[in-house]
Amino acid sequence: MIKFQNVTSDKKATTLQNMPLGDLNLDPTGESGLEPRVLRAFRADLNHKLRTPLNAIIGFAELLALQSENKRRDGDVQQILKSARDLLQIIERELAEPCEQAIIRAEAPAAPPVASCDVLYVEDDLVNFILVERILEYRPGLKVLHAATGGIGLEMAAECRPKLILLDLNLPDMHGSEVLQRLQQNSATSGIPVVILSANATPSQIERLLTAGAKNYLTKPFDIDPFLAVVDEFTTAQAV
Repeated sequence: MIKFQNVTSDKKATTLQNMPLGDLNLDPTGESGLEPRVLRAFRADLNHKLRTPLNAIIGFAELLALQSENKRRDGDVQQILKSARDLLQIIERELAEPCEQAIIRAEAPAAPPVASCDVLYVEDDLVNFILVERILEYRPGLKVLHAATGGIGLEMAAECRPKLILLDLNLPDMHGSEVLQRLQQNSATSGIPVVILSANATPSQIERLLTAGAKNYLTKPFDIDPFLAVVDEFTTAQAV
């Protein structure tokens, strides 16, 4: 549990992790009595935690919409999608940094047996991997493999030489930026395009990772069609 220092007169430590949102004033003007640094950290953490399950809701709902042949059920699915996207807009509006709101548009598991693949997804959340795996069924010629940690991802990338690496940032053993750096430092993997898939939508973070060598940065939750377009860009280009 992370404790933040309150700036009230008694200087007592206050814990935000389990505090009901109704009890916490997130006024960015500072009237909440919390340091701006504390508010920024809290906003960023809450933003990420909300985006991760919302990614699964939108992704699987889009899959249902693509497969639906029942008009009434399709209407229900579209309502789920609309509500989820409305919630995403609220998250982006309310939890963005004030200066960025105008810019908004374990013990590691054993490595799986190495096999060739077209797409390697480095992601510790199994639900997120299953979602992407299901989406890529619309590209039946592609084989996708999963790495649950950064270390396993580095090993599999060197062995499999995939056409594309999809990379999450919040991994249990190292940050995704370190994985990206190590991939580029290894001559066996430096030429493999890396696309970031992350719930962290901070513009400064996006710019930093793109500058560091990522070919694209998709924020969770993402829409299926733009995601497939990015996958096609890097997998078909190497196939011709």
